[in-house]
Amino acid sequence: MSLLHVLGKKPIIAALRDMNDLPLALESQVDNIFFMCGRMNEMEKAVRSTHGKGKRAFVHIDLIKGLSNSDREVVEFIADIHADGIITPKSHLVKEAKKVGIYGILHFFVLDSLTIHKGLRILEDIQPDGIEIMPGVIPKVIETFSARAENTPIIASGLISSKSEVETSLQAGATSLSVSEQMLWDLTFDKLFQTTDN
Repeated sequence: MSLLHVLGKKPIIAALRDMNDLPLALESQVDNIFFMCGRMNEMEKAVRSTHGKGKRAFVHIDLIKGLSNSDREVVEFIADIHADGIITPKSHLVKEAKKVGIYGILHFFVLDSLTIHKGLRILEDIQPDGIEIMPGVIPKVIETFSARAENTPIIASGLISSKSEVETSLQAGATSLSVSEQMLWDLTFDKLFQTTDN
């Protein structure tokens, strides 16, 4: 199944920055959890708990303590614990993820127009399953990437703290948003774009 269909059903992805928040994420409306914290020895149980609640688990390999984030073996470890995919700024590891049958999401931090052009080149070269753009509150950047990558999910991430910022990012072309703000975890498309009949 394409990542677009996996992520596109609900607008919010729970971005976990503290493993103590996992129970809350598991009981929330999200379908997907991005693990941006924790230790290597916690990941297998966390992934199993996530799957037990019918949700998908993605591991930001650069933010997990105890994982070497530069070699292929870490991607194989993530596949062996049955995580659904990885998030990383390293394009060679995104390629490795695809080889072992898990999703590879390219994490990209936008600093200026030069990094946008570089990101677009990398996007075309490696064709990741998805791209996570930081910061996620810049509609112009989201529009640029979504126009060039129509079939690649665009995940807005970072500095998103309000419902209006979620709406703006989605309207700019984001497929979904990775947010650590717990009050946003229960937002659905219906809650965001309700129309009132008079």
